[in-house]
Parts: sequence; C-alpha cells; structure tokens
Amino acid sequence: MITDTKIKSLKAQEKTYRVADHNGLCVEIRPNGSKLWRYRYRFNGKASMLSLGEYPIVGLADARKARDEAKQLLINGINPSEERQRLKKETLEVDANTFKTVSEEYIREMLAQRTEGYRTKVIRALEIDIWPVIGNKNVRDVSSADVLQIIKATINRVRKTGIRGTGEVTAMNNQKFIGAIMRYSIATLRAENDPTYAVRGSIARPDIEHARPLTKQEQILFRNGVESYKGSNTVKNALLTLAYTMLRSIEIRRMKWEYVDFDLKIINFPIASKTNNQERTTKKNRIHIVPMSTQLFNILKSQHSESGNKDYVFPAVYHFKSDGMGISTLNVALKRMGLKTVTAHDFRATASTILNEKDFDENWIEKQLAHADQNKTRASYNHAKYMEQRRDMLQQWADIIDSWKE
Repeated sequence: MITDTKIKSLKAQEKTYRVADHNGLCVEIRPNGSKLWRYRYRFNGKASMLSLGEYPIVGLADARKARDEAKQLLINGINPSEERQRLKKETLEVDANTFKTVSEEYIREMLAQRTEGYRTKVIRALEIDIWPVIGNKNVRDVSSADVLQIIKATINRVRKTGIRGTGEVTAMNNQKFIGAIMRYSIATLRAENDPTYAVRGSIARPDIEHARPLTKQEQILFRNGVESYKGSNTVKNALLTLAYTMLRSIEIRRMKWEYVDFDLKIINFPIASKTNNQERTTKKNRIHIVPMSTQLFNILKSQHSESGNKDYVFPAVYHFKSDGMGISTLNVALKRMGLKTVTAHDFRATASTILNEKDFDENWIEKQLAHADQNKTRASYNHAKYMEQRRDMLQQWADIIDSWKE
C-alpha cells in the first residue's frame, strides 16, 4: 500500500508508469507530471480499467472509497465502466430536458408564427418569475406545488411594485405559459402530466375596472401636470397624443413613423399581416385613420426631432431602435403626476362622455374611438367615413383639453 508521502515523491519519467496501492487501485504517473488514479479489474473474464480522478484533487482516501464502490458494483454483477456511462447518459438527458431547455425549444418551435411582442412577453415571464424556480428542474419533475409557488411569488412581486394591479392577471398568465410548455413536453414524450391542472381556480381574476371619465380636478391636474412633467419629452408627447386622439395606449405605443402623413395631416394605422408575423397596431386589427388637430400636428413635428430616426414614434427611452414604449410607461407617468387612480384608458371614456354631452354625432365619436362595427363587410370599407367631421371634432376636443390648464 502507498501513502501520501510516497505519492508526492513520485517523479515523472520518460514513459508513463504505475504504482500499485491495493485491491486493484494504482496511481499512474505521466511524463507531464500529472498523477491519475486507476482501478484495474476484470468483468466476465475481460480486463478493464476505470479512471477515478487526478491526484491531489482526489486524495488517497477518496480514491480508495471510489475503488470500494466500484468493487461493490462488481459484486452485484454490474460493470463499473458501463454504469458510469449509463449515469453520464442519464445526466445528459436530464440536462437536455430541464424546464428551461424545453421552454426555449417550445418558443422556437411553437411560437415562431406569433408576433415578436408576444414572444417577448413569454420570455420575460419565464426570466422573471418561472425559470428562477423551475428552470433547472427536469420537466417531468415539475409539480403542482412548484406552480403554486410561482403563482404566489408572482402576485407578491407585482403588488410590491405598486404599478400594475394586484398581480392576479400576471400570475394567471404565468400559469398559462407553464401549462402550454408542459403540454408540449407531454406531446414530445418528456413529461406525463400537466401540473397546472391541479391549481386551476387557485386564484380569481380581479373585477374589471371599467374606464371612467376624469373629474374636473383630474382634468386640471393632468393638463398642468403635463406642462411641468419632469420626465422625457417622448413620454410627455405620448401623454398629450393619448389625450388629443382618443387612441388606446397600445396604439400610442405601436404607432410608427410610416403611419404618419404630415402632408395629409392624418395617422393611418394599417392592418397587421399575419403571414409576416406583424404586431397588430389596433385592438381589432383594422385600418384606423386619425385626423390631426393643430395641437397633434405640432406635437408629432416636435417628436420627430426626438425619434424620427427610429421605427416607433414613441420609442422606449433607453432601448434600441426597434423597441416601442413600455406597456406601463404611460400609467406610471400619470401616477407620478398625482393621478393615482387614473389610467390611460380613462381618457377615451372622458372624450366619449364630454363629446356626447356636447351633442357631437354618436357615429363620429364611435368611429374615432375605433369601436368595431357589427357589420364586418361595412367595417372593411368605411374606415375613412366622417373624416372631415371627425377632424373638426378632434380639433374642438384638443381645444377643450387645453382649456383645462389653469
């Protein structure tokens, strides 16, 4: 038997040589000076050798323990080398089937035809809430308890930010994403059940807070708040555009310069092409034309100097050319202005209420709000209807908003 002192004293020679310990264990000294543990054994009459690591990373005691474990496998009729290969293959299979690996494959294979915006939404949910909990877990081992943990953690995270609701909707979306990936895993024979089924109903969707018109005090607070807004000019211009146009926040965020025609003084939102995976620019994915008031024309001219070299009229302030404004940017800006209970959607309700009170034609208002026409054939051809009436209405509406200033 050898000792640590003996091993340390062994010197490299011109050729590889071995020094035996006991029961098949030996240390192999190579010409480069490295010292490797080897276990020599016979299985079914055939001589074999198993590597047990490098000295001194693997010490003498650990090498003897590894030798004894290999001997026990032999006693049980198992070839140590084949068992090592089996375990290595099993480890590789586990690594290939982690929830993160499968979800990345799911995004490539199943979401290729979805819009970039939707894929980004899924990826952000995975990165923020899901992968930190189950990303490294074998997909077949993901449990209902894991899903419930993610749901609760998501709700807590959203509530702590105090920006985007109470978290239930975000948690339900995360549950939906996990379920889709698990069902893909089942279809590709890497899992046997979907753990999201057991936790269905564990969270209730909060009551929808319908849009409501701004109060007189909120109208004044908004118009004066925009004037004194300390954030970026892009956000300030987006808020005013939101108010003047009666557009939805999604339409503000996805408005591109190619839709803006300064000569005709209109904004023309096109139909998104599904074949090109384009993001829809309006809620119902229909053509929507917005005539410009004088105020809106001036704002967009000013904004052009800010972002005219980018795709979006109101791009993300600190992101790349292809990134539109963040989904919560406008609502966050309103809260910072002191409008704690006002959302971007409330400006549409405000416009509808006030303009109806002033006896503007309901058809003009509904058309400008881009509410869907129940007659789909008619809706396909009347996107430019009431154009001059709506232009005059929006000019008067912009003047009304400016009158809110104190």
